Amino acid sequence: MWPYGDSLDIPTGRWSDGHIVPDFVGRLIGNNEPIPPVHDPKADLSRGASFAISGALVLGPRNDTMRFGQQVSKFVELHKKWSDKERAEAIYMISIGSDDYLNFAKAHPNATPLEQITHVANVLQTLSRDLTYLYKSGGARKFAVQNLGPLACLPIVRQEFQSGESCMEMLNFMVTKHNERLHRLLSAMTVPYRSFRYTLFDFNGEILRRINEPSRYGYTDTTTSCCGTGSRNAFGCGYSNVHSKLCSYPKSFLFFDGRHNTERTDEDLANLFYSGDKHVVSPVNIKDLVGKHVVSSAQEI
Repeated sequence: MWPYGDSLDIPTGRWSDGHIVPDFVGRLIGNNEPIPPVHDPKADLSRGASFAISGALVLGPRNDTMRFGQQVSKFVELHKKWSDKERAEAIYMISIGSDDYLNFAKAHPNATPLEQITHVANVLQTLSRDLTYLYKSGGARKFAVQNLGPLACLPIVRQEFQSGESCMEMLNFMVTKHNERLHRLLSAMTVPYRSFRYTLFDFNGEILRRINEPSRYGYTDTTTSCCGTGSRNAFGCGYSNVHSKLCSYPKSFLFFDGRHNTERTDEDLANLFYSGDKHVVSPVNIKDLVGKHVVSSAQEI
């Protein structure tokens, strides 16, 4: 769907002008071809599969997308396509939760702090259950997780909530609480599950640094989208019924559309996720996670 994939001159099926973080990480690991979507019946899944779907949620239901738990169930359903060892050694890249908070803020703009914290607790409780299922029934052992980005500062949020140069306070609060608890959740899972290994990438911090110091990172605009329409050019990119505008040089923008990064941004983030130091990714980076010894589900029995 034009203009997604514009920088590559081909549609990529990604919300970007080109490749996204998992594509670049795959290359760094040695998988030179983009990870194919699991829903493509012709795809060769021998070297991995993408279970990503637009608008995915931790909590549900919503008819036009899938919950993370449904994605995990789909993987468990297909897990025999890979051996126990392959599933244990694979890297499971997980980025989930943004839509749970964006949808909540839109539906409950006057929610109290208690209601917001309750929502965060519900999201993380469900996420913990889904990760446990992926570990125990799917044979997953190595988890590469990124925390939530600064949703309150997305161009689409600035535009829809008319927050000007500020970031929406409610979203800031919930994202901060989510990320604090996500860190504790992953660490706690290593206690009962002896082969649970993880890396947690500070996606939030890296995006905020770029928003606040654009020139340091080579950007000319970090608060407006490259593609779209409206006060932040944040709505309607790729919509056939919207006369959206497309910037001439996506590399100078942090965001390609109202919610998603440019390819240039995602390449930088992927390099940090793969080999960054403990200031941005901990307790290990993906490069070190690949080399970690784990025990497969068959060996644990």
